[in-house]
Amino acid sequence: MLRARIRRSLGIRRITAERLTASAAQVVPVTLTTDADATTLVDLRTQATRDAEPGPTFTDLLIKIAATALRDHPALNAQHEHVHVGIAVDTPHGLIVPVVRDAHERSVDSIARETTRLIEAARNARSRPEDLSDATFTITNLGMYDIDAFTPVITLPQTAVLGVGRVVARPVVVDEAVVVRKMLALSLTFDHRLVDGAPAARFLQTIKLLVEHPTRWLFR
Repeated sequence: MLRARIRRSLGIRRITAERLTASAAQVVPVTLTTDADATTLVDLRTQATRDAEPGPTFTDLLIKIAATALRDHPALNAQHEHVHVGIAVDTPHGLIVPVVRDAHERSVDSIARETTRLIEAARNARSRPEDLSDATFTITNLGMYDIDAFTPVITLPQTAVLGVGRVVARPVVVDEAVVVRKMLALSLTFDHRLVDGAPAARFLQTIKLLVEHPTRWLFR
């Protein structure tokens, strides 16, 4: 059993190294960062968790938000018609990226059920081939480690990856008054060979807008 686990871990590390090497050799990465006011989103998740344990995670909500934004910014989705969102998962065997297929057509509840299944399968070495293939965009969340902005790595042939940082209460100015809001750090790395800075910035701006105004996607 131990030898099998070691072999699997080494195999995943080898695949990860190959993909990182390919990305470093071919991609021209640029990272944009912003902060979004996630106060309403936090309240929404708190209510959802209160109504039905365990409720959606912040990653689940960001998958829905990203999928909605990608429909309006297809260049960041590598021009694919369908939105298949990969989520970076830390497992005992190494980093694995299972895929929420057709995320643009799913409700938050459906996304939450699927991520629960995918993460459990990944951590127990039970992922199916289709669980790990065809991602058109990736989200990696390091907020639980108290990380703010960072530079996520693009997985070819994807065009971009969204890094999600921590939610932290900070004083901000709203309508000329200083108030405490729950702010979320976001980092978008994109391949400058395929997308220019302005379209990438507009996409991240849309992500920020959807984080701050959940009603714009909750009922779509």
